[in-house]
Amino acid sequence: MPSVRLLLVPLALVLGSSARAQQAPARNPTPDESWSAPTTQVDAPRKNDPPDDATWTDFPGGTSVPTGADAAPLPRLPEVPPLVPLDDDDSGDGSFPRILEPRPPAPPPGPPPVANRVSLLGARTVGRTGGVAVGLSLGFPTLSARAAFGVLPQVDALVGLDSLYGMMNEARLGWRWRVLDGGPRWSLGLVMEGSHAFFLRSASQEDRGARYLTGRRNWNIMPGIVGTFQRQGVRASRLFIDVRYLVALDTEPIQRTPLGGLPPDLVSSSAWPVRVGAEVPLSEKTSYSVTLGGDFRTRAEDAAFMPVVSVGIVTGL
Repeated sequence: MPSVRLLLVPLALVLGSSARAQQAPARNPTPDESWSAPTTQVDAPRKNDPPDDATWTDFPGGTSVPTGADAAPLPRLPEVPPLVPLDDDDSGDGSFPRILEPRPPAPPPGPPPVANRVSLLGARTVGRTGGVAVGLSLGFPTLSARAAFGVLPQVDALVGLDSLYGMMNEARLGWRWRVLDGGPRWSLGLVMEGSHAFFLRSASQEDRGARYLTGRRNWNIMPGIVGTFQRQGVRASRLFIDVRYLVALDTEPIQRTPLGGLPPDLVSSSAWPVRVGAEVPLSEKTSYSVTLGGDFRTRAEDAAFMPVVSVGIVTGL
């Protein structure tokens, strides 16, 4: 046995030395020059070139994106609660934005506006028995107060007062008849008024005074025709035109020519008062009015044309 062990020891030494000789690197090995091999040149993209959406999948590990029927549904994101409104603070003090209180809900809309049908200067009547429409206007040459009382659905009784600011006061009485009714858009009517005027000064003391400015005399009759047209809309303006024929009866005529003799007891003259304007509704029953026009006269002592302008208000009771 000792002889066998003596034989195995040299054999193990020989095998170990041969293994170490195989693992030891060779002296002066050949250098690795793979880094110097030529590589493919990649051009950088130019400005405003369209992107190449397919090149990103060529990288190692890149995969193609399925489209069409093969595409998987996107995951559903969780719902995010609404952001709390903030009030931007422009004071510049560096404080944090202030959280606003939630606004109360808007109130429900009210009832739609009611159309205004109250007319005093046009052809539309009050429309019911017992109804009343009144108006007041201020202008040149007179200020006026008017009232209409419904007698029948298409007939009104009219009363009024005109004043040349105290120099002449004229009481009026008449009626208005709506002859044609085109619905809420237009109407046509006839009107008749008679008046008695009271003058502050007598005709002999007056020279281009109240009689000259107004064209009225002691008694006056004014038949005429009036029309109304209202534009589309519940509160649209109501336009009117009023054309009258004025017959003025003078019970205080004056002979202004020398040696003309005594004047007659009654002298008549005529004129054509023309008025145009609008009643603009402010509410269901109230409107403001604007009137323009003039009187075309035939009497020599009066002005051939006298302009008329006034503004006022009309309301129903």
